[in-house]
Amino acid sequence: TTQAGDYWRGFLRTLGAEVRLDNDGLHVTGHGFDGFDGFDVNLRAVGELTPTIAALAACAQTTSSLRGIGHLRGHETDRITAIATELQRVGVKVETTDDGLTIDPSGRAATSDAVIETYADHRMATMGAVLALRIPGLRVADPATTTKTMPDFVAKWETMLR
Repeated sequence: TTQAGDYWRGFLRTLGAEVRLDNDGLHVTGHGFDGFDGFDVNLRAVGELTPTIAALAACAQTTSSLRGIGHLRGHETDRITAIATELQRVGVKVETTDDGLTIDPSGRAATSDAVIETYADHRMATMGAVLALRIPGLRVADPATTTKTMPDFVAKWETMLR
């Protein structure tokens, strides 16, 4: 597995998920979005996970801090600004710093007809997809950008939305 894959297993367990890795892949069983507190994490070594972890922070019950990610300003897009912009679109309060984000989910919309922009960035599309699982009516502008890393992502995501 990759360093990021190893990180997911430990991180998701801290949120209360059951996590298992076998020959078929990584299996995660959650117990709803409403049961976990915010978190304070340094993502310097796994910065590519930041958009998805930011989406989870937006679904937490309390404020989260994501640190060590200043280098994300130079990726496909300025991911720190993009994450803040898109989370704010659904009522989440976000403060940016040179090195990270503070995410306060207390104002998160229960439903939304907003569209999460992807900036032609597969990681931003994944962030939007996670948010759309939690916020009915929310749409993702171009979920097909995920084909860069997971060609069947859109079909799997649409199944989860049902």
